[in-house]
Amino acid sequence: MKTSLLRRDRSAVASAIAALVLTTGAVSGAPFLYGSGDLLLSFRQSGNASDFVVNVGRATEFVSVPSGTTIPVPSLTTSQFGLAFPSINGVSWSVAGANRPPGDGANPLQTLWVSAPRPDPNTQSVPWLRKGSFVQGTAAAQVAGVGANAASASSLQPAGPDNTATGVVIPSTSDFAITPLLGDGGDFSGTFQGFVEAVTPDDFDADPGNVSRLDLYELIPGTSASGTLNAPGRFLGYFELKPDGSLSFSNITGAVPAPVIRDITRSGDVTTVSFATTAGARYTLRAVDASGFSTPPSTWPAGASLTGDGSVQRLEDVSTAAIRFYVVEVTP
Repeated sequence: MKTSLLRRDRSAVASAIAALVLTTGAVSGAPFLYGSGDLLLSFRQSGNASDFVVNVGRATEFVSVPSGTTIPVPSLTTSQFGLAFPSINGVSWSVAGANRPPGDGANPLQTLWVSAPRPDPNTQSVPWLRKGSFVQGTAAAQVAGVGANAASASSLQPAGPDNTATGVVIPSTSDFAITPLLGDGGDFSGTFQGFVEAVTPDDFDADPGNVSRLDLYELIPGTSASGTLNAPGRFLGYFELKPDGSLSFSNITGAVPAPVIRDITRSGDVTTVSFATTAGARYTLRAVDASGFSTPPSTWPAGASLTGDGSVQRLEDVSTAAIRFYVVEVTP
């Protein structure tokens, strides 16, 4: 739990879609399965004869992972990975999902769940921004196209180690290859705002302690709750790939920075505190008169609260006291 403290004195207050695919529920091949709202893990390697697509499960399963928890992703198997690539070095990988019509019943249409590469394994990436339904819909069609292509490629191959319900190896020259949808740079052929892939180093397998990480963001179309355009998406956690081919997902949304109070104003008996927020975190305003200042801020009476969306937001306190102290408390 982190807080930011500020005193307010009454007399002086601080101042072209490349491929359009419409899915109508689950798409099944023989036997790869894909449906709207599923997260797709895509692998490709420059010059390799095949790509690899894995269905890692419903996006809602990752949204609901408890804070501070790490879970394995069992649908990625090292044996299947070995059928697709000669090594894990120099492999481009990404995770994406989209809620396409008729929808998954749990999220707004054109909601995206998209990975972002980290500048280094221990530094979170810059969040992707939420866009309108039309803009996100173009990228969502590309994402759904990857799933539909994987199911179609599966239907043309016999079931086997390289073609299962959760993973399919696709020849890179196939009519159902994924590169035309992902684009050469990994921005879904220019329909998305940035590049979604991480690339493992050429010596990734030299040290079993190496890791490659991708952050996962939820992008609900439209403005934020406060009406902000292009608000940052909600950070859900990160996927971690290891040299042995194992994959895990860690929900670290509890690791949010302390809120920074930007301004505090008073009109009559109403004081408004403005502060920066992190998307998905919960903020509570605590206040106390001068007589209670020496007590721990965590014991100060709690007032109004809200959920952050990445923008500057405001909470109000009503009091006739001449001097009040404020703490903005954040919890995951």
